Amino acid sequence: MPQRLVGKVAIVTGASRGIGAAIAKRLAAEGAKVALVARTVEAGTSRLAGSLNETADWIRSHGGECLCIGANLAKEEQRSHIVPQTIAGFGAVDIVINNAAWCRYQTTHEQTLKDVRQTFEINVVAPLQLTAQALPSMKERGAGWVVNLSSATVNHPKPAPYDFSERYTKFNLNDGPSIYAASKAALERMTAGQAIELAQFNVAVNTLAPVEAVMSEGAIAIGTVDAVAHLEPEEAMAEAALELSCRPAHQLSGRILLSLDLLRELGIHTVKTLDGRETLPDYTF
Repeated sequence: MPQRLVGKVAIVTGASRGIGAAIAKRLAAEGAKVALVARTVEAGTSRLAGSLNETADWIRSHGGECLCIGANLAKEEQRSHIVPQTIAGFGAVDIVINNAAWCRYQTTHEQTLKDVRQTFEINVVAPLQLTAQALPSMKERGAGWVVNLSSATVNHPKPAPYDFSERYTKFNLNDGPSIYAASKAALERMTAGQAIELAQFNVAVNTLAPVEAVMSEGAIAIGTVDAVAHLEPEEAMAEAALELSCRPAHQLSGRILLSLDLLRELGIHTVKTLDGRETLPDYTF
């Protein structure tokens, strides 16, 4: 089985469940040592299923190496120990996957300033800080990869006149993700600038979003996916993130990407299971 990330060290935020856990497992299956970051370390301590320890158990049972770092990414003092703890445990940082995100699905005029600040703190400031803190290690090792997870919510809603019978209005107008979308738009613009700034250090910086909704625990909890939605498996996001974690910066950087579009562009037409051993059954794109 290919081991494309042997010798590499990755940080994956939001790795307790959903897309973050899937990416962490896929990178570990390719030989990376992975620092798993999230607030939920122990199973049963969150209203949502999933924990860092459960992700770690899966990785270790499949022969991988990882460590768990509990941190609330909304708090600077908790973010600041992630990179040092990773380096203490594994000696370096090569890859940063900024997956953790937060949103409050309310209209802009209903959100408190605390909600707005937390959205930007987790979705924009945390990726900025983690990338900056990991950069010295990447420079020392001669290369690095940063993948910032974005969202299709950055696409602007249609202008007036509005058809309130359309499904999209449920989240873009009535209980819209406008503040969340704004934070992701900021993340995408920041990514494009960072890619230019860090090119001299051979560091690739890209954003990645799913083409369709992913049935993650968080998406189910806030009601952004349902049984009739078009769904993309979390394995597809993990496969795309893997490609963005190993392709040379001079070939693939500064891009605002959708998962399946990227895989097609790279000539990849199948998705691997998270352990990398088989092709995901019953899924074509």
